[in-house]
Amino acid sequence: MGLFSRFSSKRSTANEPQVDASVLAIVAPATGNVVTLESTSDPAFSGRAMGDGVAIVPTEGTIVAPVSGTVGAIFPTGHAFAVATDDGATQVMVHIGIDTVQLNGTGFTAHVAQGERVSAGQPVVTIDLKKIADAGFDPTTFVVVCERPSGTSLREHETGPVSAGDELLWLS
Repeated sequence: MGLFSRFSSKRSTANEPQVDASVLAIVAPATGNVVTLESTSDPAFSGRAMGDGVAIVPTEGTIVAPVSGTVGAIFPTGHAFAVATDDGATQVMVHIGIDTVQLNGTGFTAHVAQGERVSAGQPVVTIDLKKIADAGFDPTTFVVVCERPSGTSLREHETGPVSAGDELLWLS
């Protein structure tokens, strides 16, 4: 530590959490109940073919960005999108519902466009849970890490309640 850094840097105290800069926190895109991928009825996700992560059974209709970065893809129907982190090394996909692509966008309102920069926790899509349920579709929302640096590990939030914006997955 240099002479001037002692005067200009903030000193940590025992009450402040120590954040590991090598961990990427991925936030919950929805408020609801976290379930394991294996407990869902979508074979592409339950078998982890799409990537590692968790699912959320949403109880509210606002879907937010799981990480800060660029929207790499958003389906015209609004039922799925992916965000690449600013360094481009990690991509997180959010897929809203099982077979909801068949709704052709009914019940989904996108608030961002492909190529747009978003911040973690920023609203990306609003869903009408009643319309989705009335049409006979399961609104379970999948959060999977599609691309990540080799040699990294992913820790998952335990099952149970979560709020949009809460930390959900940790990539280290």
